[in-house]
Amino acid sequence: MLQLGTPSDFEKGTASKQVLKIRPFVSIVSASAPRNPFSLASLWCVEETDGLAILAGLMFAVHAVASISPGQSVVKLTQVDDLELHEVEDPSKRCAGNVRKEFQNPKNLNSFFVHYTTYHILPLSVLCKMLTSPVLHSLIISGFAYLTYLIFEFRDRAFGTTKRKDPLFKEVAGWPLLGQLPGSILEIARPWEAGTIMTLKLRPGFSITLPGARVIEISKPEWIEYVQKTNFENYVKGDMFQSLMADLFGKSILVTDGAAWKRSRLVTSRIFHINTFKIVVEPVVDQSMHEVLEVLQVAGDEGRDIDFCNLFNRFTLDLFAEMTFGTKLGLLEGNSALKDEGGEGYSYPEAFCDAFNFSQKHMDSRFDVAVVWQWIQKMNFRATKKMESSCHTIHDHAYTAIDEKMSKLSTGDLTADDTLQKDFLGLIMLSHLQKGHTLTRDELRDDSLSLLFAGRDATAQSLSWCFFHLLMNKDIITRIREEAAEILGEDSENVGRVTPDNYRLFTCAYASLLEAFRLHPAVPKNVKFAKANDKIPEGPMIEAGDCLTWSDWQLARDPEVWGPDCGQFIPDRWIDEMGNITHFGNFKFHSFNGGPRLCVGMNMAIYIEVKTIVETLQKFDLEFSQGWLENVPMSEEIPGVKTLYPTPQYQPSLTLPMKNPMMISATPRKL
Repeated sequence: MLQLGTPSDFEKGTASKQVLKIRPFVSIVSASAPRNPFSLASLWCVEETDGLAILAGLMFAVHAVASISPGQSVVKLTQVDDLELHEVEDPSKRCAGNVRKEFQNPKNLNSFFVHYTTYHILPLSVLCKMLTSPVLHSLIISGFAYLTYLIFEFRDRAFGTTKRKDPLFKEVAGWPLLGQLPGSILEIARPWEAGTIMTLKLRPGFSITLPGARVIEISKPEWIEYVQKTNFENYVKGDMFQSLMADLFGKSILVTDGAAWKRSRLVTSRIFHINTFKIVVEPVVDQSMHEVLEVLQVAGDEGRDIDFCNLFNRFTLDLFAEMTFGTKLGLLEGNSALKDEGGEGYSYPEAFCDAFNFSQKHMDSRFDVAVVWQWIQKMNFRATKKMESSCHTIHDHAYTAIDEKMSKLSTGDLTADDTLQKDFLGLIMLSHLQKGHTLTRDELRDDSLSLLFAGRDATAQSLSWCFFHLLMNKDIITRIREEAAEILGEDSENVGRVTPDNYRLFTCAYASLLEAFRLHPAVPKNVKFAKANDKIPEGPMIEAGDCLTWSDWQLARDPEVWGPDCGQFIPDRWIDEMGNITHFGNFKFHSFNGGPRLCVGMNMAIYIEVKTIVETLQKFDLEFSQGWLENVPMSEEIPGVKTLYPTPQYQPSLTLPMKNPMMISATPRKL
């Protein structure tokens, strides 16, 4: 049965149905489809009973070929974007030519990308014999017995896992065969609250099972330090983690281990030195900050409220895109930040921003079903197609910048020591040129995109959370302004000039930012897989293949780590008796990671955010929009964690964005 129609026809059930006889294979064409997870284009020539020949293109995985028998199976197209029909006098002779013609243009691949199901037709007599066969009865009884055995064997844990051999470390019993999978799905909208409640209840740690995997919770500073530093080589991101994110990040520093990670780490760490701040970072940050203040000025003059989450997302994406590739997206130009995203005037910058946001949210959803995510991806056609489109948009932006620089280098239109020092991509290329090495386009893409993604999200989201807390604590805003006036002077030409040389002097703004990072870490969760058996000192036993996980969000709300006021926003915890910033170590304050994977751009991010806080508060009075605080959905309280006020709900993702817009009114200050 072949169903023809548009997607809307299938939703309404009005797609036409035609009974078709499948002819034998006529051609298998290897198609180059970089944006498609499948690489085999297989075409069947099907013939209607009245002689009309139809050429139908199907994209499917290699393993599916063997499941279809010519002449016996029928194919049901469950979703079709564009199916072209061709009248062919002799299909057996002309199909192959049509196949090659149709697939010469890679753009046509998407129009033939369909889901399919197969049905094998059996005569009724054969079916009756099968149903009454003693062999079938034996198979049913054996299958039932085996299922009973599995349910008994895995009565309190997930299928594919072994019994815990560590009697001193708690194991949370789960559903038969499924383990904690049902509970994880139920808590998908509030994973950090649920995880924190369980962690505090079962301290110091525990383990759960999911189908095919054991997960061990280690949200304790000394355990994290052991995994990330002391025995670093034994704990890796692993193949599964890489497969979940490879279509966007490739083999970048964010997803790789071993030699590939060391290469990327060495490249990126080399570019973060004092000259980078002076040549690349400072001029771009100054210009972008000027545009932010202009947007706030227009909003204030017109009496319009503005979504600070959207503003900071645009600001940081524009900023890091220019610092990374040397090209400006223009997300703040013409007061575009005051427009609704996706509304009138939606253009390439907005499309790039949308691709950026969707790809991260989609990748995060894979972690919830990590063991079977590839199967689910095949069924979720629309999301898969949008993910491919998003990756294509992001990668094309990187390739454009890479190709332009490589072309100019090859023709001698630019000198390495001049132009290549003006952005991160150029610095990466320069670093290798000086050593006589060259990187491929994909390696340059992966290294540069890792800087763009890591910088944009951490900066934008921590700014949003920090400004929320500052508006809930107006006395801290007063202190930040007084400190800025003392350092810069209220009437001098240097007002607002926070620089890489002086940003550390703004102690109150610095401390407020660190406290926001503590409570709302940019990367709230992390996982590692054990390569070999191990024993964490005074902690759990680890078996090869175990998944170790920890949450910096949960760590911040542990009274044993941060004291009874751990859930409160208290910047003064970061200021010592001498008025200087104090430090707690990278594994207690783990928001910038630790060990060999310590964030290489930490100082740059803090400089940008301190500058944003100080310069914004110097020039504008900020208030939540009328009714926003009373109506925005808030996160629930956690038993045993004292807070002075609730915080807005977050959006579960790879990072920690606010779920809803944060509407604020800005009024220019009279200095």
